[in-house]
Amino acid sequence: MKAVRVNEYGKPVQIEEVLQLTPADDEVLVRVHAASLNPLDAAIAAGYLSFMTTAPLTLGADFSGEVMEVGKDITHVKTGDVVFGVLPFRSGTFSEYAMPKADEVAIKPKSLDHIHASTIGLPAMAAWQSLFEHGAFKDGERVLIHGVGGAVGGLAAQFAKSKGAYVYGTDIPEKAEHVAGLGIDRFIDISTERFEDVVENVDVVLDYIGGEITDRSYTVLKSGGRYVSSMSLQTPQEDPEKRGFKSVGFGAVPRAELLAQIADQIDAGKLKVFVNKTFPLAEAQAAMDYRYMSKAPGKVVLTII
Repeated sequence: MKAVRVNEYGKPVQIEEVLQLTPADDEVLVRVHAASLNPLDAAIAAGYLSFMTTAPLTLGADFSGEVMEVGKDITHVKTGDVVFGVLPFRSGTFSEYAMPKADEVAIKPKSLDHIHASTIGLPAMAAWQSLFEHGAFKDGERVLIHGVGGAVGGLAAQFAKSKGAYVYGTDIPEKAEHVAGLGIDRFIDISTERFEDVVENVDVVLDYIGGEITDRSYTVLKSGGRYVSSMSLQTPQEDPEKRGFKSVGFGAVPRAELLAQIADQIDAGKLKVFVNKTFPLAEAQAAMDYRYMSKAPGKVVLTII
């Protein structure tokens, strides 16, 4: 089968023929129709996560496709089902076939085509888990989202607004119009405003950008607030301990029941996902280059079928 391979970190990806996959008892063989790009893929290809991955490897985490075969322990999907999901740090989805484990796959939203369904997996897991689990969000709280115009930030904003939150969001000006459609309360253009001049005493900060934003974000949290970062597994603790708020870093964990819940919300018209541009599998490097340069909202997707 054809797959997008990283043979050497920091070098262009290659399209290669690799061995066909055979599912284990707890795995599902999926014929991939579409797979979307995440910042994670660029980080892996560059070698920034070489302590967690080993080249050569197949890139890709998010996918949508059709079940071709299931292991004997799989009960929630069957051969012929149309599915979506996410399998980070394993066999890769930028390929003609992928092999998620039970927790990494669920029935695709009926209202979406494969291209749009392929954008959901990792962003939805990260957005939900950062807001509701690590952020312990309560209905009606005040939330600041850094990177609100991205795939994760946009879903987090929709989750928060559906629970009555007052949402501030930071991003580049090119994403202002897109973010306005998400219904947040205050967009902060990072090219002209410092968020510290606008925001104060928020309950939750969701940071999908990282860097120097961490320490700056600490200044706008109220006592008892929560800072959550998807950019690091460990965050500075001295200031949170002194000022009485929580600071955590995390990595998203796939869960089939959560994927199914997200699919239901999409089919009910409660969540929107967005596509920027599509590329065929053979143009994977061009897709990665475009994603790095593009300032437009929406995910970049590889089409396999």
